[in-house]
Formats: sequence, C-alpha cells, structure tokens
Amino acid sequence: MLGLVVLGVLMGVLAGLLGVGGGIVAVPVLIAVFGVGDLLAKGTSLLAMIPGAVAGTVPNLRAGLVRWQEALTMGAAAAAMSLVGVWLAFLIPPQVSGWLFAALLLGVIVQMALRPVRPRD
Repeated sequence: MLGLVVLGVLMGVLAGLLGVGGGIVAVPVLIAVFGVGDLLAKGTSLLAMIPGAVAGTVPNLRAGLVRWQEALTMGAAAAAMSLVGVWLAFLIPPQVSGWLFAALLLGVIVQMALRPVRPRD
C-alpha cells in the first residue's frame, strides 16, 4: 500500500510539474515494480488519473488557464477513441505493446529535451 501511495505522489507531482500524463510513470512502475500485467496496469493507471486530473484542473480553472471549447472537444474525442484503444490493447500482443510504449516514452523524452531550446510564445 505504501508503494502505491508513493507512486501516486510521483504521478501527481510529475503531472503537475511537467505536464506529463500519470500513465507515463504509472504503467512502467506497475509492471516492473508491482508485477502487474500490461492490461491491468493500463486500466489501473487510467482510473488513477481521474482524481489527479480533477484536482489539477481546479487551480487552472481558478487562474483562467482553461480553454473550455478546446478542452471539451479534446475530451470528447479522447473518450470516444479510448474505447478503440482498449479494443486494440486486447488485440495487440504484450511485446508489441511494450515496444509501442517505449517509442512513446522516447518521443516524450525528445520533446521534453527540445522544449527548453524553443523560444516561448
């Protein structure tokens, strides 16, 4: 239980500080440290991100840092396509899923490494 609390703290801090989804942290940790299967890790991570997303959104709303139309449009598209993603997760072998996730992580690393180099808008 303590390990899961530590994981939740890490997910929340990194999500708030860096803007990365908690799944970038949670899925690999759940698989490698807690020995959870890939599908269970993904599902658990998705559910665990809901309270953190709500908690992180409230201060952003208060600060006027939310574009409602864009957020609702992205949210609706994400909700609809998550069903497709779950369907694909059941079809794709765990090894292929692991390589795809590694490619995603590599993309996130490159993007975050290049972010400080680009001028701000």
